Amino acid sequence: MIINATIQVIPLSAVTEALPIVDEAIALIQQSGISYTVGAFETTLEGEYEAVQQLIRQVEDFCYNNKQRQFLVYTKLHICGGTDILAGDKTDKFRQ
Repeated sequence: MIINATIQVIPLSAVTEALPIVDEAIALIQQSGISYTVGAFETTLEGEYEAVQQLIRQVEDFCYNNKQRQFLVYTKLHICGGTDILAGDKTDKFRQ
């Protein structure tokens, strides 16, 4: 089943220090093979439920293992047990 999820990683540090860390988290997403869209505030993921959950855990572990910093990590999931949830079905009508 295809789901949508978003993940937002917020390092609690100065912007000049935070952005490279966010870039590292996005690199994990880029390497995953899961469909994603990077936004200004969060990254949207689309893929099989288990694969998306595994990727979210990988990003959370990246933050957890970066012991010298604090993070806020927010995730949202859109799940419908019997139907694929596609981001384009929700957003394509608004694209210019």
